[in-house]
Amino acid sequence: MNVLFLVPNYLVRDDFGDPTDPPIGVVSIAAVLEQGGYEVAVIDANAENLNDDQVIARIGIFLPDVVGISCNYAPLHNSTLEIARRIKAEVPCLVVVGGNHATAMADFLMKASTSIDVIVRGEGEVIFPRLLETLGRHEPLDTVRGLTFRNADKIVCTQDAELGPNLDEFPLPAYHLLPMNIYNRYNIISSRGCPFDCSYCASNTIFGRKVRYRSPAAVAQEIEHLMHTYGKKHFWFSDDTFTSNPAYTHLLLDELISRRLEISWSCLTRVNRVDAGLLKKMKLSGCAYISYGIESGSQEMLKKIGKNLTCEEILSALELTHQAGIRQYGFFIVGFPGETRETIMDSYKLIYRSRLDGAAFNILIPLPGTRIMHELKSKGLLKLEEIKWDYLFARTVDESYVTYAAELASKWSDVSARELIEACKIGHNLPEIFRYVKEGER
Repeated sequence: MNVLFLVPNYLVRDDFGDPTDPPIGVVSIAAVLEQGGYEVAVIDANAENLNDDQVIARIGIFLPDVVGISCNYAPLHNSTLEIARRIKAEVPCLVVVGGNHATAMADFLMKASTSIDVIVRGEGEVIFPRLLETLGRHEPLDTVRGLTFRNADKIVCTQDAELGPNLDEFPLPAYHLLPMNIYNRYNIISSRGCPFDCSYCASNTIFGRKVRYRSPAAVAQEIEHLMHTYGKKHFWFSDDTFTSNPAYTHLLLDELISRRLEISWSCLTRVNRVDAGLLKKMKLSGCAYISYGIESGSQEMLKKIGKNLTCEEILSALELTHQAGIRQYGFFIVGFPGETRETIMDSYKLIYRSRLDGAAFNILIPLPGTRIMHELKSKGLLKLEEIKWDYLFARTVDESYVTYAAELASKWSDVSARELIEACKIGHNLPEIFRYVKEGER
């Protein structure tokens, strides 16, 4: 059985320039399938900027029995539906969709498209091989956990699948199936899952709040493999919370340092999961910058969204990061339910009190699988069938996309759409402006 994985094209290339990250999700599943004897191909249409005609042409060359479409993010919703329609109409194959968004929206997607045969809900490395084995034996799919599929006119949803084994039991991602020369950096994980429960975050949809860690040696070996095979580039640790377990992070950093890898790397984490000693070791091992999920400088908003942080904790961690010599960036969100001009101003004040090197302000996108989306739906403020899914990606040169997200958020916040857009533009520039202000004051 031949399997082809597809990452649809959904970005505005003029805004993003070259593609950044290899899609390690699909190549991780591909590696497991190759290990099982399947012939596998991958098309990253987004990275190669392929249109649907070009994608169909490539699929026609490989002639897969199964096409697996990655629907990991909300902006992939519409592009997934369209390419599934094209594939089903032009290629004789089974169409399978998976990913975070697909897992959270399985029933909705199946009802929206008769071109999707199966949705894999959960960890693909575990569920996808079971699906193929069951197909190969011509057994009913309802014996496989973690599937949503169509049986005649009925949509069948089997029991959720358990998470997979120790992460070290999975093979290295099948990077050889990707055009590795075109990516700006490497995307690597040391863990799956996040122990926190922020109301706006969908990271728990597949992996839950239990965190599984790879052995430090396995992570270091993957880094060495990438460097030796594809050359030296920056590494981005795409763990949901890189330092969720500081004791583990110390062991990982010790491994990187002992191997003298001389790499440059960065990560995303929380301010209450770092301290001076850990930051010093992060710097020593090659950490170039840390992105902190701050979200708001308003204590009221931090409490409402389940962040469980105080502004003083944020400022303390940012100061320690500065002292360690690591560049630091803050992620902020405006447009939460109950957001006001005053709570946005609190974020600006926090930036003034900090030494942030940069800030990224984005308008809230209510993601499937999050508490915020559930609450907004229950209050009648959001209807799934009316959402313009491919507009839920605010960073684009087309301001109509930004305006759409802002108009949505203005329904449940106390700030107008135009003010939310201006708040983001102002927030982006504040770290640099405040540096000049402080230099002048000195």
